Amino acid sequence: MTDGSPPGFPQILAALDGAPSVLDVGCGSGRLAVELAARGAAVTGIDTSAARLDAARERASAAGAGARFLRADMTEPLPFADAELAAAVSRLSLMIAPDPVAVLREVARVVAPGGPIVTAVWSRIEQNPWFGEPRAAVAAALGPERAEFARVFGRLGDVDELVGVHRAAGLEAEGVVVRDELTPRSAAEHWRELTGQIGHFTRLAAELTPAEEEAVLAEVERRLGDGDSLRLGRSLVVVTACQ
Repeated sequence: MTDGSPPGFPQILAALDGAPSVLDVGCGSGRLAVELAARGAAVTGIDTSAARLDAARERASAAGAGARFLRADMTEPLPFADAELAAAVSRLSLMIAPDPVAVLREVARVVAPGGPIVTAVWSRIEQNPWFGEPRAAVAAALGPERAEFARVFGRLGDVDELVGVHRAAGLEAEGVVVRDELTPRSAAEHWRELTGQIGHFTRLAAELTPAEEEAVLAEVERRLGDGDSLRLGRSLVVVTACQ
């Protein structure tokens, strides 16, 4: 069961507790950044997507949070001075980087010595049937080319591998695996939640014909089963590091 917070949030918030300033690398729509700002941190979120940054600003405004959001690419030099920030976090973004070691080195440059650098990525796809099984259902029903989305899901998703990447960047690091379960009432409900909340599935659903949607849902139900006892595992790797 989950407590309603996104996976990894409790561990990330605990690791960053008390940090006066935080850089959120790949902040997306700002959910984590706004939560950190609500807890008193001066938060700067960066992302490459103007649309996601606009959504983050709207979220912050609605929450009365003072977070700021800048368009910047984590794979390029960051627009901050050495040791300008007290801490940094990257949730579900480092696995996208072609050279994650270089990204971590640059993040470490802008964080004060001793400040926490927290990274979270999804574990391997086989440890996340909540996502992997519906994607496999899309491949089975529509062909593998229609299921080519989110191919980096699970990259760096082994705790020893992710710790090793941080150590290769010159950081001291330790990691944990965070597991929980989703318990939808049915496979159809899980599909509706995916297509309503997860961008990859939302975009796919918008392109489906009624016949294609029916075929995918039938395959999701075949793979997950149906009834009142669905338990779909989620697994995330969280690493806390410092210089």
